[in-house]
Order: sequence, then C-alpha cells, then structure tokens
Amino acid sequence: MYILIALVILPIILFNLYLILLNSKISKLEKKIVKSFKERNNLIPSLFEVTKWEISRHDDVFKEIIALRKKSTYNKNDSFIEIINNELKIHNELNFIFKVCMKNLKLEKNEKFLLIRDLFLERSSKIGKNIELYKFIINKFNKLLKFKNITILWIFINIQYRDSI
Repeated sequence: MYILIALVILPIILFNLYLILLNSKISKLEKKIVKSFKERNNLIPSLFEVTKWEISRHDDVFKEIIALRKKSTYNKNDSFIEIINNELKIHNELNFIFKVCMKNLKLEKNEKFLLIRDLFLERSSKIGKNIELYKFIINKFNKLLKFKNITILWIFINIQYRDSI
C-alpha cells in the first residue's frame, strides 16, 4: 500500500520540483538578459562621442536610439516581453548606425571605434545566446505545463504559462 502511494506521489512531487526549478531558471535568465542589454546600452554614449565628428547629420542618426534608450529605463511593471521588444528596436537602430559608420573610411581606421564595435558585437552575441537558451527553456516549460493540464496534475500544481519571445 505504501509503495503504491509512493509510486503515485513521488512523481508528482518530482514533476512539481522540476517545474519550479525551470521557472526559477527562466526568472534568472530574464534578469541576466536585461543586465546584458543594459551593459551593452551603456556603450552607446561612447559610440556617440567617437562618431560625433565623422558622420554627417550625426544627431539625426542617433535621434531614435536616444529616444529608445530613454524609454529603456524600465520599472517593475514592465513585462520581460516589453523590455525585449524595446531592446530589439535599439538593436535595429544600432545595426543601422554601424552600417552608416562602416561606410566612413575614417571610422574604419579609428581604433576607438573598432574597439567599441567589437564590444558591441561581443555583448550582442552573448545576449543572442542567452535569448536562444531562454526560448529553449520557455518551450520546454510550457510543454510540461500542457502535459500537467491534460493530466490530473493540475490539481496539485499551480504554475502559470510563461510568454515566449
């Protein structure tokens, strides 16, 4: 009798603990991604200064990114998806700025610009890897929740779906 109860309850407990672990991993990864975006965005003033004298209509080129960066001072009410959407807009603006900069022969030889560009690329690559890991874990988490909802486990486990990017 006790063995039968253990065979029923133990998997439910383990399943619940695994979902809690995945949920915790997702939250930590969200914080890590937001921190990485902030670190990358802290390089924008350096890029602005290095390119100031080399790009015609400099202020126009940076106008949108400055507006988006002001918006990126997030508060606790912003969802992770809202943060990511704004950061993707900043990322697209940065890509545009770098395309403009790479057409300038003086900047192609400027060591400060090349260093800042490499730092941006490094941080963007790190962010990209973390976002891919985030998507993988979110998909796994949501699939397990679907399984939970079609079984009797929904009675024992009260965890909500997470939005994917």
